[in-house]
Amino acid sequence: MPQARFDGVVAVVTGGSNGIGRAITQGFADDGARVLVCDLVDSGYFAGHPRVATITGDVGRPGLADDVIQAAVSRWGKADILVNDAATYPDGTLLEMPADAWDRVFGVNVTGTFMMTQAFARQCVARGARDAAVISISSGSARNPRPAGAAYSASKAAVETMSKVFAMELGPHGVRVNVVSPGYVDVREWSDAHPDRAPDELRAALVRSIPLGQAGHPRDIASAVLFLASRDAGHITGTVLEVDGGSNAGRFSLQAHASGGAEQ
Repeated sequence: MPQARFDGVVAVVTGGSNGIGRAITQGFADDGARVLVCDLVDSGYFAGHPRVATITGDVGRPGLADDVIQAAVSRWGKADILVNDAATYPDGTLLEMPADAWDRVFGVNVTGTFMMTQAFARQCVARGARDAAVISISSGSARNPRPAGAAYSASKAAVETMSKVFAMELGPHGVRVNVVSPGYVDVREWSDAHPDRAPDELRAALVRSIPLGQAGHPRDIASAVLFLASRDAGHITGTVLEVDGGSNAGRFSLQAHASGGAEQ
């Protein structure tokens, strides 16, 4: 039998109980890793799984990141991979969004990612790890935002930028830092949280904007994360991998109006 890619590897996945995070956790566990999930609520999906343990907590709370990494070290001796998937995304226009709601988005999506990455990296450097990886989950909205999505879009742009800085800082220590940027992903069969967040008309409009003609699947994102975490990506750091069916390639929605004339 061939050896699983992540035999002997310990991964920490924030937001790993539902949606994309659940698929990422499942992917690592199926490929031999032991996985510590940190989420606000334990969905129970991985209850009894021999390779998955779950702790609950808010990644935006100071001190939690150290507790999470220490929990992985106490249970399995180390942490080799960190996936920053936990995020919050309340919408709000400039005229309507309360400042505390804005702060909450940045507290989880940006500061939470910073604190988790810092705690993980300090553990890696202290033990001399030379084959560690951080993968943060961004969003196509970092480059293609929408009305009422300023907080979420700006927070994900911040994640991408700081990940490039962390890649430069941690490269000499043997820690790679990358980002996966999903487009529209239909998580309804993979999540117990907010299953009806988007109405059917919005889902259909989103699919129409994707050149490949279909929504992404959580496993599509998980596959990209597992690749970037693996030795196959050993010389890749500081990159943003878009997994979006081509939705950020250009103005695909104008295809019906395409002509042979030059754009003015």
